Order: sequence, then C-alpha cells, then structure tokens
Amino acid sequence: MIHFLEQYFVELVTVTSIIYLTLAIILLLYKTPDTAVYKTFRRSKRLMAGGMGLISLNIWIWIASFTGSWTEYNNWVPCFDIILFYLMGICFSFSLSSLLDPHYISRKRYRAIAVKFTLTAFFALIAMTDALKAYQLPLLLIALIGLLEMLIGHIYYFNKCYLRSNALFENYFSNEKSHFIRWLKVSHWLFYGMLILGVISIRSGALFNWLLQFYVVGMNLYILVNIINYASEYETLMKANVDKEEEEKMGEANPKKAFIETLRPRVTEWTLEKSYLKEQFTIDDLATKLYTNKTYLSTFIKEEFGMNFSSWIASLRLEEAKKMMSEHPDAKLKDIAYNVGFSSLPYFSSVFAKSEGVTPSAWMKEISRNKER
Repeated sequence: MIHFLEQYFVELVTVTSIIYLTLAIILLLYKTPDTAVYKTFRRSKRLMAGGMGLISLNIWIWIASFTGSWTEYNNWVPCFDIILFYLMGICFSFSLSSLLDPHYISRKRYRAIAVKFTLTAFFALIAMTDALKAYQLPLLLIALIGLLEMLIGHIYYFNKCYLRSNALFENYFSNEKSHFIRWLKVSHWLFYGMLILGVISIRSGALFNWLLQFYVVGMNLYILVNIINYASEYETLMKANVDKEEEEKMGEANPKKAFIETLRPRVTEWTLEKSYLKEQFTIDDLATKLYTNKTYLSTFIKEEFGMNFSSWIASLRLEEAKKMMSEHPDAKLKDIAYNVGFSSLPYFSSVFAKSEGVTPSAWMKEISRNKER
C-alpha cells in the first residue's frame, strides 16, 4: 500500500496542480458587475486566484526537487515553502479580509507587508547558502517566525473584521445575514490548517501527503463555489458598511435631541401597523419610510429599546409569533415563522429559544397544557 502511494505520488500532485491552476483560471474568468461597488470584490477574486496559482507553483517546485526517494531530504524545500507560504498567506488573507472590509487593502498595509516579506525571504534564502550552513536551523526559524507573525496578525484582524461585519448586519438587516459571510471564516481556518499541514508534510510520508492533497483540493473547491455564490449577495451586504466617522460625528452632534421625540410617534404608528411582519427590509428602508436617516433611527432604537435594529425587529416578531401560537396551537411552526417575517424555521427557533429559554414547540405544548387545566 505505502509502496503504491509513494510510486504514484508525483502523478497525483501533477493532477492536483493542474486542478489548482484550473480553479484559478475559472476564478479570473468569472464575471462580476462592472461597478464601483464590486471593485474590491474583483481585486479579492484576483488575489484568491493568485493564491491558488501559488499552490500549483509550490507543487511544481517540489516535483523539480524530488529525487524519487522518500528517505532523502532536500534542504531547499523548507526555504521555498516558507517563501511561497508567505505569499499564499498574503493572497488568501488579503482576499478574505477585504471581502469583509473594503478598506482593508491600503498602500500603508502593502508597504508594511512588503518589508516583512522581504526580510522573511532574505533569511530563508541565506539559510541555504554554503557559507552559513552551520546556522541553517536558526536562520530558518527566524524566517518561520516572520511567517507566523504575518499569519497571527491576519488572524487577529480578520476576526475583528468578522465581528464588526456581524454587528453591522444586525443593525442594518431585519433578518439574520451572518450566514452569508460564515464561509469566509471557515475558509480562513481551512487555509491556516493547510499551512500547518503543509509544514508537517515536509517530514511526512506518502500517506500523509496523499491525504493533504485531497484536503487542499477540497478547500479550494469550497472557496471557489462560495466566492461565486457570494458575488450575488455582495452589493446588498456592503450596504451595511456605513461610514463610521460620519455616524459618530452625527451621533456626537445629536446625542439626545429633538429627533428622538420626533421619531417616537412615527415608530409607534409603524409598529401598530405591524409593518415589521414584512419578510425582509433594512434599516435604510425603515428610515426612508419614517422620514429620517439610518443613523438617527439606529440611535433612537438603542436609546428607546436598548437593543440594535435586528434584535428589536426580532422581539416584535416574537411577540406576534407567541400570539399566533396561543390562538392557533395546531398551526405549523414553519408557517408561523414565515407569517411573522422570519426567513427560516431554524432561525426563528434559534431566536425564540434565546429569548424564551425553551424551543417554540415546547412553548406551544406548555400553552396547550395550561389551556386544558
């Protein structure tokens, strides 16, 4: 078995390298709207394609250095792996982070990462020179620290962007939208898992490397499919990325002024009309209807109800749902969820359980038992 895996491993990685290159080309050729909103998306798409291309290049370098023996170890392999892993990290991390934060890629960040990459590559390359052969291990460790510093920095920033985006979505959309960006977080961890496994694979046998290739192919297919699916939602989701400086200025200029008193009767009238039962709308839609802007409306909701826009809408819908469940105990939960504006039964059940401490079905059973007494 092991002999078979070793004998045909070069053929396997040749095929997988072609797959990665093909996926990169598909991503480059995939068309998106030629609008200013999609400028960041197009740049992220190119970076992701570049990362996939680098994976393919890394394989071809390994094939060129492979002697046919699994017991011999080529000292140039870790050198090029660190350099190419760093470049892959830039491509994947920059791509995924900028899909959450359109302002992530800047000249300042480009310059900083270029300096760090140059230093990392320098230490990795000089570690392979004959004159410094005695210092090879510490030099490679320095280079590896450079790679780890970049990865840890991106992990921290990405998670900060992810939490910020979730908060923006909760204060912009009336229904849950975080599932549209969840693939970005999954992809982020899948990629870092690939780098860790890649480092381990340098000293591992054929079986581990076979499994690694299947893992990386699966990861890249997952990213390709999701980035294409994400394109259709990108413009809608980016509307939630408000200008924070402008919002803060408006908030400072009007902390608790007359607009709160002006908005109160309008919001009351809107809730009495039960317009919140509409399946999907944004804080922009409601602000327009109430003749205000989303900054004032967001401030009002936080001051008046102590929660963000999405939570407030969910609380109104839950009250209506409980009323329907009490009056129609035989009704299907799925129908109730849709009738009060929730986008899906699982989301309704999750919000209900979080609010009431029990599932909707358990709540309905309790109501039925109380009526029978």
